[in-house]
Formats: sequence, C-alpha cells, structure tokens
Amino acid sequence: MVARAEVAQRTGCLGEAVELLEQAVRICPDNYKLLATLGNGLWLAERPVQALASYREAVQLAPGDPVVYRGLANVYVDLGRFEEADRAYRRSFALAADVATAWNHSQLLVGLERYAEGNALAEARWGMDGVKAYRGALRRCTSVEELVQGPLRVWSEQGFGDTLQHLRWVGPLLQLRRGARDAVVLEVEPCLVRLLEEALLPAHGELVVRAKDPNGAEASEAAHLSLLSLPHFLGGAPLPASSAWLQGVRWPVAPEGVVPERSGEWLPRRGARIGVVWAAGRKLEDPFQRREYAKRSLPLKALGRLVSGLRQAGLQPVNLQFGPDRQVGMTLEPGFVEALAEEADFAATAELVAGLDLVITVDTAMAHLVGAMARPGWLLLPWAAAPRWLRVRTDSPWYPSLRLFRQPQPGDWLGAVDTVLAAASRA
Repeated sequence: MVARAEVAQRTGCLGEAVELLEQAVRICPDNYKLLATLGNGLWLAERPVQALASYREAVQLAPGDPVVYRGLANVYVDLGRFEEADRAYRRSFALAADVATAWNHSQLLVGLERYAEGNALAEARWGMDGVKAYRGALRRCTSVEELVQGPLRVWSEQGFGDTLQHLRWVGPLLQLRRGARDAVVLEVEPCLVRLLEEALLPAHGELVVRAKDPNGAEASEAAHLSLLSLPHFLGGAPLPASSAWLQGVRWPVAPEGVVPERSGEWLPRRGARIGVVWAAGRKLEDPFQRREYAKRSLPLKALGRLVSGLRQAGLQPVNLQFGPDRQVGMTLEPGFVEALAEEADFAATAELVAGLDLVITVDTAMAHLVGAMARPGWLLLPWAAAPRWLRVRTDSPWYPSLRLFRQPQPGDWLGAVDTVLAAASRA
C-alpha cells in the first residue's frame, strides 16, 4: 500500500495516496514510520491539522527520530506556529545534522525576521542532493574578503522571484568593491538580461550583465557566488533602505527612501487599469512542487469572480499572466481589456506594469517585480504563505508598495478575492 501511495503522490492523486496510507496505519497503528509517512501525505494534500496529529503520534513512538521532527516542523510552519516549528527543527538537527533540515529551518528563520541566523544556515544547501553551484569549477566565495578584490561572477540560482528579490544586494556589493579593478559579471536567465541592462547598468557602471549559459566557457581566474548567498555575506534584510532597486528610465520609481503609494493607502479610481496574475510558476516535477503551484494559484472560479468583480466596479483588468496558464484567462466572459504580449520578457513586462494603476497578483515573480519598481500591488496569499511574507500582516518589509490579502482559512480563495473586491469597490 505504501508503494501504491508513492505512485499516487507522483501522479498528483494526493487524496488517493492519503487513503492508502490511512489503510496501512490501521493495519500497523504502532509503526511510527507509517505514521510519519501519513503525516507527510496529509501535509502534501493541504490537510495540516490532520498531519499534525499523525506526526505527534509518530514523535511519541519515536522521540529520537530526526526525520519525524523535521516533518512536524514543516506542518507547524503551514499552521503559522513558527516558534514551535523553530523548536522542532532544532530538535531534528540536534539528533542528526541534516542539510535538508538546515535549509528548511533557514527559510523559517526569515519568517521570524532572524535574518543573519537564517542566511547563515541557508548556506548548508550546497550539501543537498541536486543542489549544484552553477559555476562549479570556479572558486566559490566563502568570505566577505573574497568578494572585495579580483574578478567576480554572481549568478542566479533559483526561480525568477528569488532572483528579483535578491538583486537588491547588488548595489551594496558594488559599494563594498568600490575601487576594485574588475567589474562584477552578473549572469541571469536570458529573459532578465534586457531588464537589468536598462535598470541596473545606468546606476552601476561597474556591472556587466550576461545571459546565463550552463554550457559556456569557465573563467577560471574568477571567484563566483550565488545571488542568494549575498545576504549572508553582506548582512541585513531587507536591503537596501529603498526597495526600489529598479532604476530604469523607462518607468517611474519612487525617489530614494520614498514610497508614495504605501501598501494601505492606494485606492483605485473608476476606469483604472488593473493588472492580474493568477497562477504561480508551473513546476510539476515532484509532489512538493505540484503542491506549491496548486496552493499559490487561483482556481478558475476564483479568477472569474475577481475579473468580473473588477469589471463591475468600473475597473479595467489587464492580463499579465505568463506561461501556459495564460490561456485560462481567455475563457472568461467578460474578460480582460488588454493582455501582455505572449513573448514579452521582463523589460517589456515592466514597461506595461509602469503604465498600470495597480497589479493584483498571486505569490510569483510578478509580486517581486512590482515591489522592486515601487508600484502599487495587491498580493493574494494562501493561508499558509511562504515565511518571507511573515504572518497576519497586510504589509511587507521587503516591499512597502505591496498590500497583502491572505486567505481567511486554508484553501479559501473566494474569501480572499471577496476581500480584494471589497477594497476595489471603494473607487
């Protein structure tokens, strides 16, 4: 039954997987590994309360098993019980210094705003299976001193959202290297190159932006560093004081340290053009990624209510969705008044966003782009949001121009959309 449950999980049949695991537990109720496996299945199926009960039983049977404590901590994170998650991660790591536990714990610590500790712990990810330094043949920086002199390559490591969030550390890095003979080479995905050439290069002439090419020739004389490692070496979060690191001349940004459209102050006017993004990045390679995609994306019913509600409020919705999910929006009636070009890169996207009155988006790269531009944005979050968005709050220290709208209860996207429409109706 466990093997069949694993197959069901891999194929996205999470409910079936849970049923199979529950049958197995009924047969062997004192098998702590089965209880933990059931807990993980329930967690993947977005049933954290039941998952917590299963993990607690497993802990009672096997208080010395580190994997059980890590699973318990993951569930506590989803329940917003960050302090209890912190204790469970620490217990797991004390039992076995596992790098996967360290990585999960590091993300939680960001949610607890213990940035220095979280950033340091995140460096353990290089020991995880499947995590490989992009420029693996080069000398990876391990200290601030190594960042200061000599050739340096900084490269994007994870998704577009993480890249956009962490580009704020490029300015402090170049400030630290002031007077260095060599320019810093920043390697990113091709669709980001033009945005960064227009946004970063005018302000930072000592930076070279290149398309990331895994098959490109190595520059053995250069040290290298992941963009996501910069906070560990440069310290603090969020940095810099102004989140609007996009300085391109094609779109307006707030003056240094000033955010004219703060999160709770912006209200739409009748006829305003509102960008909409309803789906997160479609990554379906494993059960966890499928879970994250489904958890952070609006179902069709919620999207339809949002778009029709905006139209009824006299607002003009604009389709900003990228990837295969953009086709879902084409089925809506009434639909969008305009759409981002299907082939648009991030520079073209920023140009369109600059002309909008507001962007409503789920937790995906668009939220970070809008925030980095200091443009008004309303961010729709699942009840168990990523720790970086903290808990309960309707604002974000990362992006003062964003206003956060959270599900009132797990899975309740209609409730979150209704809250958004209530705010929009005040036009």
